[in-house]
Amino acid sequence: MKKKCEKLIALITALCCIACTTACGREIPSVNDTDTNFVVTGGETINTAEGEDGESIKLVPRTTAAQEFSETTDTETVTSGSNVSLVTRSKEELDRINSNKKPAKKPSSGSGTGTGKGNGSKATTTITTTTTTTTTTTITVTTTAKSAPTIQLSYTSAEIIVGQTKKYALVTGYYDEVWTSDNENIATVDQYGNITGTGEGKCKIRVTDRNTKEYGEIAVTVKKPQGIQQIDGITYADGVLIANKSYALPSTYNPGGLTTETYNAFQSLVQAAANDGYSLRNASGFRSYETQEQIYNNYVYTHGQATADTFSARPGHSEHQTGMAIDVNNPSDSFNGTPEALWLKEHCHEYGFIIRYPEGKQHITGYKYESWHIRYVGVEMAKKLRDAGIAKGDANITLEEYFGIDSIYR
Repeated sequence: MKKKCEKLIALITALCCIACTTACGREIPSVNDTDTNFVVTGGETINTAEGEDGESIKLVPRTTAAQEFSETTDTETVTSGSNVSLVTRSKEELDRINSNKKPAKKPSSGSGTGTGKGNGSKATTTITTTTTTTTTTTITVTTTAKSAPTIQLSYTSAEIIVGQTKKYALVTGYYDEVWTSDNENIATVDQYGNITGTGEGKCKIRVTDRNTKEYGEIAVTVKKPQGIQQIDGITYADGVLIANKSYALPSTYNPGGLTTETYNAFQSLVQAAANDGYSLRNASGFRSYETQEQIYNNYVYTHGQATADTFSARPGHSEHQTGMAIDVNNPSDSFNGTPEALWLKEHCHEYGFIIRYPEGKQHITGYKYESWHIRYVGVEMAKKLRDAGIAKGDANITLEEYFGIDSIYR
């Protein structure tokens, strides 16, 4: 019996050592392993040992190789105002830690202490983590958009009368110009910048660069025509520009070509003639001061000044410089009496034109009869001239007669 007891004691001792080794050999997680608190709870796995006498002895160890784990919430100490996510370890992670397969990396910031007992009692690890809060400041910079630089113009204000066309302003620099009027009932502007008064009042003419949107402006005042007026060295009679032997244009006056209204009116005239079976064309339109000077000097050289003055204007006195006069088809006496000349005389007023130097009026106009030379005055004025002429029994009344002015070189 004594022998049996000794064997039994030895067997119990061995089993206790195994159980103790299993429990004590478990690694207690350190600060370096995890920041999670956990509790080891032993399950009851029953082992059976047999004594010398064949008796079965049930052994109930505190813990077994098959461990079960339960988790508790992390204990975190953080700075005020920080948002911290609590980490929960899965069972697989705790298995890895306890089996010491691969130690976890130490947290990048924080401090911690670990306590535990290897006899199967509850093991607790407490981690204190300090999190530094980084404050991001968003700075909103408000910038004020620069206004478009002003395009420099040769003039920024103009005073004209109804019916007057003022030469475009010179633009300093190179731009893709777009000209506009903020009130076309007062003044219109063509693609070149020539301004025409259409009614009394004030408006603004603007030139804008199509690409950069830079701009320049002209403040325009339009007044009602009142008899003979001189504006910028140009003579107007009730708003109609006058260029004859008595009234000259400045050498700088240059609309750059036919005025827009003149060009458009002539296109309508040509189409109307074509509808009636006649062909009209522009043989000579706008001429600059310099061009007229060359032409006149050539005539003086070949014909003498006295003769040249009967059919060619001196520079500054030519209607062609206004951009509102056109020589049609063949500017010579051979055009007189042709079907086209007769049609032109009968219908040109319907489109705003007059025969500027009619037959039998050389002593008034200063020039011989030119059936081919027409002058744009606008449909309204052309009708007034025709009606006034008919009232006097003369359908070809001149501008000089209508306005009571002369045409003599002085």
